[in-house]
Amino acid sequence: MSETSPNEPDSPQQNHPSMRHLVGSSLLSLLVVLVLLTVLRFLLPPMLESSRYSWHRGHLRAEYEQSAESLGQISWEGLSQVSRLVTKRVQPSVVHITVSNSQPLSSTLSRKPKDLVPKVGPNRETRWNSDSSIDAYSFSGQGSGVIVSDDGYILTNHHVLNGGVDIAVYLADQRMLAAEIVGVDKTTDLALLKIDAQGLMPIDWGNSDALEIGSPVWAVGSPFGLTGSVSFGILSGKHRVDLNANPQYRSSRERISSRYADLMQSDVAVNPGNSGGPLVNGRGELIGINTAIVGESYRGVSFSIPSNIAKEIFDQLIEHGRVRRGWLGIELVPEILSDPSIQTPAIVVRAVVPDSPAAQAGLAPGDRLIQLSDIEVVSVEQAIDTIRDTPAGQSIEIHLQRDGQRLVVQAILGELSFAP
Repeated sequence: MSETSPNEPDSPQQNHPSMRHLVGSSLLSLLVVLVLLTVLRFLLPPMLESSRYSWHRGHLRAEYEQSAESLGQISWEGLSQVSRLVTKRVQPSVVHITVSNSQPLSSTLSRKPKDLVPKVGPNRETRWNSDSSIDAYSFSGQGSGVIVSDDGYILTNHHVLNGGVDIAVYLADQRMLAAEIVGVDKTTDLALLKIDAQGLMPIDWGNSDALEIGSPVWAVGSPFGLTGSVSFGILSGKHRVDLNANPQYRSSRERISSRYADLMQSDVAVNPGNSGGPLVNGRGELIGINTAIVGESYRGVSFSIPSNIAKEIFDQLIEHGRVRRGWLGIELVPEILSDPSIQTPAIVVRAVVPDSPAAQAGLAPGDRLIQLSDIEVVSVEQAIDTIRDTPAGQSIEIHLQRDGQRLVVQAILGELSFAP
């Protein structure tokens, strides 16, 4: 019998077990991969979610424990000292304002402020009575104000003036002086007064945009004629708009004079008489002008005009005696959509005023507004406010769509001739 040579290849019978082993290993590996993929398919999402929640919980716990340690190091005396220092810093800048229609200001100013006692009647008219033989003086309004410059400029609310003729300002150092109106802006409910006085202590301007919700704030003013009153709370919200749409909204001026508003909300106690006074931060800087409350008296919600808006109005009233708001000369309407799935309809130009800045820029009825300068247009109200808040004489870039084509035009805004 012949033997197989060592160099002779294996026969198919000898090679067959190795092939079966290789195929079996491949099938087993494939099965393992399929099992792993199936496991990952069902287990990986919950694992990732659990990991995300664990990270978030860990972050919260770290803040929780760190805050406990930090709070343990803060003394209530420290917080009390901050509040006292803020009060001392701000009170000299706050004034009490009375407005008279029925008596000459000269006779009113002949009385010492400490001899006058405010009594608020049911019609909110404030009567200042005295024990002497001089007749009582009837005032049409009262409120607060804040000195914003050392040369005698005072910011307050427009509704505080209430159409009065004679305006008296009572300073923290007990001086009472006549004030003249420099300018008013009904749209933001701000007014600028001027007094002739030396040795004034103006408030510092703060940055209302930088103030975060939850930050401590203080209000100083004359609620119900109680001068120099201070209240404390936190900033509850920002960019509150269109309060007139809320049927619960009322204020000492009954209703906001315009739809326009960009107000800050706080839980600082503000009552009739606080209007026009400052809302300040922990450095004693002006970050708002108190202007409105919900209800006839304080209910835990009050509103103030942000200081950044007040500063813009102040600058324009100083320079022009009025606020020069932009005017484009177009009528805007929301686009009527046949597809109800579209949540945000386009804003369409319905009409263009002849010879207006819009007409000169080439805008036409049917144009769809997309963007005004760097602000995307999302509503008719927002577009109107954007145009109005741009100073007259300034160029505005208008992005629009016409017949499916996107266009960009420039318009030089005119001046709005009346406050809406």
